[in-house]
Amino acid sequence: MKKKTFSFFGLILLLAGGILMYGFRHKSRQEHYVVVVSLDGFRSDYPDRAKVPTLDSLAKVGVKSAFRPCFPSVTFPNHYAMATGLHPDHNGLINNYFYASDLKRVYRLGDREAVANPAFYGGEPIWITAEKQGVKTASFFWVGTETSIQGRQPSIWKKYDKSVPYTDRADSVVSWLQLPGNERPHLIMWYIEEPDGIGHTATPDSSATIEKVEALDAVLNHFFTKVRQLDIFPKIDFIVLSDHGMATYRPENYVNLNDYLPRDSFDYVFDGVPTLLYPKSGYADSAYAVLQRVPRVKVWKKHEIPEKYVYGTHPRIGELVVMPDVGTMLHFREISHPALGGAHGYDNFAPEMEAIFYAAGPSFKKQTEVPVMANVNLYLLLTRLLDLEPAPNDGDSLVVSRLLQK
Repeated sequence: MKKKTFSFFGLILLLAGGILMYGFRHKSRQEHYVVVVSLDGFRSDYPDRAKVPTLDSLAKVGVKSAFRPCFPSVTFPNHYAMATGLHPDHNGLINNYFYASDLKRVYRLGDREAVANPAFYGGEPIWITAEKQGVKTASFFWVGTETSIQGRQPSIWKKYDKSVPYTDRADSVVSWLQLPGNERPHLIMWYIEEPDGIGHTATPDSSATIEKVEALDAVLNHFFTKVRQLDIFPKIDFIVLSDHGMATYRPENYVNLNDYLPRDSFDYVFDGVPTLLYPKSGYADSAYAVLQRVPRVKVWKKHEIPEKYVYGTHPRIGELVVMPDVGTMLHFREISHPALGGAHGYDNFAPEMEAIFYAAGPSFKKQTEVPVMANVNLYLLLTRLLDLEPAPNDGDSLVVSRLLQK
C-alpha cells in the first residue's frame, strides 16, 4: 500500500515538475529572439580587404569565425543544410540542380514548381522545429521556406523576388520585431543574394566585389541602427553569415567535357562546379575511365567520394561526380566560351570556399574568435538559443558550446 502511495505522489511530483519546467522554458522562449541574415557568397577574407565597420563592431562585441560550407559548396544545399543541421547527403537537397530518381523529377533552383515541392526537402528545418514547439518564425527568402515541409511553414514567409531592395528587407525584419507580442516571431531568417552575383561576374579579386561588400555593410548598419531603437533589442541575438565563398577561374583553365565524352551517353547532365553525371546503363565504367585522364579535374564514382565530404550515399546523387580544381571552370556543352569569372562549388575545405560567421547578443561570448567551423552547426545553435528540442542533426554540441556564454 505504501509503495502505491509513494508511486502516486511521485507521479504527481513528476508531473508538477514537468509543468514548471515547461512553464520556465515557455517563458524563456517568449523573452528571447534570434535574427539570422545570410549574405550569399561572402568569402571569409572579404572583411580583411574592405571597410566593414558594422561587421568589425560585431566581432568586437561577439563571436567571429570562418564558416565551412557543406559539399557541394553551392547556395541551395548549404542554406538548407544550415537550416536542418544535416549535410546535403542526409537531407536530399544534394545540389542546385539534380535528378531525383525517387520522384522521377529534376530539381532546378530557378524552377518555381520544383522549389515549392516539399518532396525534395528531407530533414526538419529549424522553422519547423520551432513552430512545432510553439515558437513563431519568419523568413525573408530562406531556402525551403516557400513550401510546406511536414505540413508547416514559417508564420511569416516571402516568395523570392530579387527586385526587393535590401533596405526594404531589413525594414520588414524590424517591423516584424515590432508586432504585438503574441504575433511577433522569435526566429527571423533573411537573405541577400550578394556579393555572390558580383563575385561571379567580376571575380572575388575585383574592386567591384569589394565595393559591393562595403555596400552590404552599410545595409547592415541601416538595420542595426533601427533595431537598436526597439525595447526588445537587449533580448535579441544576431547572426550574420554566408553560405560559401568564391574563387576566380581563368580561361586557360577551362575544361569542356564535350571534348572527351558523348553527351548522349548520359540520361542527365548537370554541369558546372561540381558536375553530376547520370550515365546510361552500362556506360558508367567507360565514362569513368575517360574522365580519369581529363586534366584539372577529379572524378569519383559516388561510392568512392572521400569520407570527409559526407557525400555519395544519397540515391539522388549522379553515379559520377566530377570536381574541377579550384580555379577551373567545368562545362559539358557543344559550344564552349572560356572566360574569366568567379565560381564556387569547389572542395569545401579549400580556403576560397570559406564563408563568414559573426554572432553577437546576450547569449554569445564577447571578443572571441574561434577556428573555422562547419555550417551544419547552425541548426543546433539555434535550438540552443531558443531552448528547443532538436531533431536529429549533424551538428557538434562542443562546437556550439564554444560560442556561448556559460
